[in-house]
Amino acid sequence: MLFRFAKVAPTSVAQRLNELGEELQTTMKGAAVTKDTVKQDLERSAELQRSALRTIAALSKISTPGNAPQFDACVESVKKSSWSGEFAELLSMPSR
Repeated sequence: MLFRFAKVAPTSVAQRLNELGEELQTTMKGAAVTKDTVKQDLERSAELQRSALRTIAALSKISTPGNAPQFDACVESVKKSSWSGEFAELLSMPSR
């Protein structure tokens, strides 16, 4: 939904990026793995992370650095994570 809003009303969404940063960062950390975790839970968590990654990439295209420090921190943590290659690829893709 945020992905769509970023395309339809980028100015309105850009004003709220700081509020989204912490939640997106939590999502990107993934599910806690315990002895009871099954493969289906891990796959579901990975799909949620990929969705959040696409959203972060779309939002970072409308973001102005410095206006949303929490969101900027989220973007930086993604760039330093194992998702950095996929994130860079998403950023290089043209917007549809």
